[in-house]
Amino acid sequence: MNPVTEERVRIAREFGLHNVEHAALACRSADPPLPFWAACALLEKESGGRNVYGHDAGGALAGFPRQVNRGNWEVFRWLVIDKGHTSNGVGPCQITYAGPAKGGRRDGGFFAIMEQRQLRPWIPLDNMIFGFGLLAAHKKRHGTWARAGEAYNGSPAYGADLVKKVNEWRSRLKIKGGPVS
Repeated sequence: MNPVTEERVRIAREFGLHNVEHAALACRSADPPLPFWAACALLEKESGGRNVYGHDAGGALAGFPRQVNRGNWEVFRWLVIDKGHTSNGVGPCQITYAGPAKGGRRDGGFFAIMEQRQLRPWIPLDNMIFGFGLLAAHKKRHGTWARAGEAYNGSPAYGADLVKKVNEWRSRLKIKGGPVS
């Protein structure tokens, strides 16, 4: 795996990504680890690295004008898990899956897994550790970035666009080797 250098962090910041230092740490801490260039591609697609809620139509706190923090996360958690409302992306990696709804409640999905691992969805580093690990696990399981992206988001178009962004980031960060699929 290519090292995350100060130069690569600077380049990612210059291309508009936020929380880049956290992303560099999260790449190594994710299980399995994720290359920095793939993390940059995911962040560009999801949130630009900003610690925000998504804009999914009908999703809890969709377009909420403030950053994700513990207080508004507790409200989101109550709405989505305890009351069964539609989930929405949370944080830099836009973690969304809250599990199936049964009897007006959800089992917590990825948020419950994060809690079990003592990762806090409202903390950018924790959010990225989980999201990057999820994408890396999909890549390991499915073999290509296209299929990993599709598994991450549920859409073949998302997977195809992820491959495009992965290759753009590999070029921006001067990663040796040809394009990946």
